[in-house]
Amino acid sequence: MNSLGVIETRGLTAAIHAADAACKAASVEIIGYRKIGSGLVSICFQGEISAVRTAIDSGIAVVNPAELVVGSLVIARPESHVIQHLNLTNQHQFFAQPASQSTLSTEKKPTPPAPAELFESAEIAEVKPIEPELIKPEQRGKAEVRKGKKQ
Repeated sequence: MNSLGVIETRGLTAAIHAADAACKAASVEIIGYRKIGSGLVSICFQGEISAVRTAIDSGIAVVNPAELVVGSLVIARPESHVIQHLNLTNQHQFFAQPASQSTLSTEKKPTPPAPAELFESAEIAEVKPIEPELIKPEQRGKAEVRKGKKQ
């Protein structure tokens, strides 16, 4: 029966580095990864118990700085439902699929008119200077109170 191993890191690059080292060190299979949030990423492995332990130890050893490794876990004989529910291969892929030509839009959008064209037909109104309103000394410090319904 297969064993389950998990490495949790801060950041996807640390997780990829750990996964690469783990797979090179022992005969394990990555069954998926999960982005938990706040930069945490968990990678799940399966294989024989000795291979999973070796892979987890190697994956943790290569991540620098060591603070990027949040935790690790090895379960010798997990319940069969646990591995089935952690099989994330179809949900999360490490590499994005290239976009097909049919999804790319080849239509050209109409270009907006130049700013000069917008103002050619507009009439310019006469500009009048605004004179500042002087506040009388007796009005200073008094606020106008308006009464009305609360909304």
